[in-house]
Amino acid sequence: MNVYFCDRHHLIIKYQVSMFLKVRFVLAISLVVSAQVLHAQKVSSYNPEEAFASFFYPNYGDEVRMADGRPGPKYWQNRADYKINASLNDQDQSVKGSVEITYTNNSPQALTFVWLQLDQNIYSRKSRGVAATAIAGGRWANRNEFDGGYNIKSVKLVEEGKETTPRYEITDTRMKITLPKELKGKGESVSFKINYAFAVPEYGTDRMGRLQTGNGIVYEIAQWFPRMCVYDNVQGWNTLPYLGQGEFYLEYGNITYNVEVPASHIVVGSGELLNPQEVLTAKQLRRWNEARNSDTTVMLRTAEEVTDPSSRPSKSGTLTWKFRCLNTRDVAWASSPAFVWDAARINLPAGKKSMAVSVYPVEVATDSAWSRSTEYVKGAIEFYSRYLYPFTYPTATNVAGIVGGMEYPGIVFCGAKARNAGLWGVTSHEFGHNWFPMIVGTNERKFTWMDEGFNTFINTLAETDFNKGEYKDNRGLSAERLTKAIASPNSQSISTVPDVVQPANLGTVGYYKPGYGLQL
Repeated sequence: MNVYFCDRHHLIIKYQVSMFLKVRFVLAISLVVSAQVLHAQKVSSYNPEEAFASFFYPNYGDEVRMADGRPGPKYWQNRADYKINASLNDQDQSVKGSVEITYTNNSPQALTFVWLQLDQNIYSRKSRGVAATAIAGGRWANRNEFDGGYNIKSVKLVEEGKETTPRYEITDTRMKITLPKELKGKGESVSFKINYAFAVPEYGTDRMGRLQTGNGIVYEIAQWFPRMCVYDNVQGWNTLPYLGQGEFYLEYGNITYNVEVPASHIVVGSGELLNPQEVLTAKQLRRWNEARNSDTTVMLRTAEEVTDPSSRPSKSGTLTWKFRCLNTRDVAWASSPAFVWDAARINLPAGKKSMAVSVYPVEVATDSAWSRSTEYVKGAIEFYSRYLYPFTYPTATNVAGIVGGMEYPGIVFCGAKARNAGLWGVTSHEFGHNWFPMIVGTNERKFTWMDEGFNTFINTLAETDFNKGEYKDNRGLSAERLTKAIASPNSQSISTVPDVVQPANLGTVGYYKPGYGLQL
């Protein structure tokens, strides 16, 4: 028995040792496999420091900007007024211009230099915007190997009727002008005169461009004159370069501009047309006055009249269209011999009026497309004016062209191929921007979500209101539509500077996520 016990004990010990070695081996293998699996997994993009950091400007209120967002008792804002004379050459698709800028320094600081934006320079093949754009292209690309940008012919400082040449330097989409003497704060002004020219790109980063139609080119002209950078008490000079995806931050002022074009062209632009008697026929003037008092669309120039020489007051030479836009941050315009043109009255609160206007080529003059554009403009503007604040411009013009969707004060560029709900949606969206950022003046170059997110939210309200919900999307802004994007390891925060937002994330980061947040 003793021998048996000893042998059994020995066998048990051997068995236990064997099992221990096997378990240890299995554990070791498991740890190796687990480590490899963990290594293969993507590292989470979650950053707690980003999630719980101060949101954007860690400024908690002072005498300039109060803590609740209102201007403080010492709030100031600089001013930029522009007088522009420009001409469009339809033969080589170019613009030549001269701008006189009066810049007023309302800040408490004296300035020894000023910065200007030369956004047209993004269309140079040497620009940072081109270098930053993926080889595969995209919405913000400069297509077809176009090589453009400003040709700055002269820069003059205007003082007491005399013109002198200041020292200036151009870096990509920015110009720095050194002042011969400091510009004192609290209201002192300085004036510059700049002569320039540029070729109009066919596709200008979905902001401007030209569309060939059967009856001529549709020109959509924007970022077309040197504009002042903003100097504020938060960032000082705001000089981020224009790379395409980030939009604009501009000073306010009055802008008068004259545009000389071939006599066959119709021109529409931001603000008020000052000389309709010089550029319209007697029939068009009568129709314009009729449209001012009509809640239904009135044809100013029919599809049949586009090829009729009598639809223009002059059959040859050029005509100069004169416009003025007050208390605005920008102006844009469009010109073409191909425009069908219609308009209707916009009814604003307190009995005020504006005008809904549309211009488009005959190829899209159908009830499923642009023949309803003015109806859409009127519906959107009237809703936003009731819901937010009365529309501030004398006209609201929708232009059909190569640009898919882009907003400017009192005028928007929308894709000529848009139809039905698509045309309503882009029209409503772009005109919603006439409140954010055109009135409010947010810094789009840094904060896309502020204007795009707010606009996405109000668009859903306008969609429900228009024509008893004709184009209402019952899905609305829903959490379900956000889930996949939010859960993605490539997700980015809404406060990401737009120029570094991944193109696939822009719709979620800039539009949908903040829009849904406002809806909650």
